[in-house]
Amino acid sequence: MAESHVVSGLIAKRSEMAGLIEHHQKAIARLAADLTHVDATIKLFSPEVDLRTVRAKTHRVRNQYFKPGECQRLILEIYQDAAGQELSSRQVAEQMVLRKGFENTSDMIEQMQKNAVAVLHRLEGKLFQLGNGIGRAQTWALIS
Repeated sequence: MAESHVVSGLIAKRSEMAGLIEHHQKAIARLAADLTHVDATIKLFSPEVDLRTVRAKTHRVRNQYFKPGECQRLILEIYQDAAGQELSSRQVAEQMVLRKGFENTSDMIEQMQKNAVAVLHRLEGKLFQLGNGIGRAQTWALIS
């Protein structure tokens, strides 16, 4: 039975996952009950409201590396320091890692690059213009 440690590890993982599912199902049931109470209260104050037309608010998970707005400000600083020079998302990511004092690993740079690309696309046309980099790479420059 050379594989018994593998089986015991898988059983432990299964137990952990089953516990998480149970925990989250209880949380969902609690939230559903709370929603029912809120719906009843809304109907008490305004019976004509059609609750089916109320859309669910999207739950966004905040970035663990930046406070709200910090990533965008950091990218703007990087481009201001570049003095009109086009930078690729990789160059921006490397600067972000350096300025934030994060560990300079390829995984961290890739994560910062994803954050940079999201911000640059969101601000493209407003603050940044898309340039043509080498090959398929894209570069951005701050609109002056």
